[in-house]
Amino acid sequence: MSTSTLSFNQRLILLRPQLITLALGAGVLAMLSFSGLLEWLLDGSAAAIITGLVLLGAVVVVQSNQVAEQAELLAEELGEPFGTLVLTGSVIVIELALIGSTMLTGDQNPTLARDSMFSVLMIALTGITGLCMGLTTRMQKKKQKRDAPMRVEDLAAPNLPGAMVYYNLISTMSVLVLIIPNFSTDTDQGNFSLPLNIVLSVVALVVYGLFLFNQMGAYRDFFIEPFDEGTVAANRHQAELQGGPWQAGALLMGTLAIVVFIAESMGQLIERGVNELHLPGSLAGILVAALILTPEAINAIQATRRGKLQRALNTLYGSVLSTISLTVPAVLVIGQITGTEVILGLEPYAMVLLALTLFLLRPHNRVLGSEGLMLLVVFLFWFVLELV
Repeated sequence: MSTSTLSFNQRLILLRPQLITLALGAGVLAMLSFSGLLEWLLDGSAAAIITGLVLLGAVVVVQSNQVAEQAELLAEELGEPFGTLVLTGSVIVIELALIGSTMLTGDQNPTLARDSMFSVLMIALTGITGLCMGLTTRMQKKKQKRDAPMRVEDLAAPNLPGAMVYYNLISTMSVLVLIIPNFSTDTDQGNFSLPLNIVLSVVALVVYGLFLFNQMGAYRDFFIEPFDEGTVAANRHQAELQGGPWQAGALLMGTLAIVVFIAESMGQLIERGVNELHLPGSLAGILVAALILTPEAINAIQATRRGKLQRALNTLYGSVLSTISLTVPAVLVIGQITGTEVILGLEPYAMVLLALTLFLLRPHNRVLGSEGLMLLVVFLFWFVLELV
């Protein structure tokens, strides 16, 4: 049955779960904005801050799950890579809003943008990607008869040309943005002078623009996972029953807007809680990065569990590429306007971890569980090193 034949009441019944989720988020946001709840939490004890973060975190997870579901429907209706592009483009708004508001209103922190970008990169490329690769291998193993040996053809296969495109762009831009500033003779503080910052910003925007143009154009098939016709038809029918792309897009944008504003409040609480409990300052950046990536993490894991590895990679790699390419120009402009110094170069241990991550992410014809395991090991060591 098409949505065009449904009555208004029938549509409301179908939309009831989504509308309840949206109303929950809007209610929490209204309390934070107009009831003085946020100010009370910020002035409260550490226990109150932690309780507030746990409750708000639960709300963000619920909202992010709806964002992931609507992004999935968009992906089915519009096809790849448009569906994941909508989610990636929307989520980058959260990151820019958090970093921009902190730079404009908070204490000056010259490494804020660098730490946020690197945290997003490590969580997405080692933590979540490692988990997705491990899940994929486990699912492929379950398809085999008990005690049957795994053959090469039994392993999951990404779309290799698309994976290569992502890898080349991510490795190049991450080195230019996060490593080269440490070796530049332009300055001695892990950053560039104004002329080089302009060149870096233009290069980042042009490269990302060309990538989007080709991804949505002549090279679209490089980012599409093959489906059988029955699966495509079933998915499109399900998307149609859910209201089509306009309804899914409206719900995604509305829910994501709520996540953005709640995330801003949580960013303030995280910073306050870390200071109150005398925890390492880097923990705040990690928690904010995890908050930013929640919708995409849920979407990628759900896609992996449905056997859609390429969609998961599109989501995660696309998020990292957009973070590097769009955050850098934005923060450099804000830094120039506000007179805030922006340091991009990583610490020595972080450069080594980045190099190891890029080495492990080299695309292969098949996905091995050992790759996912090693990525998770790198994630664990990075997390521990950030806290000690």
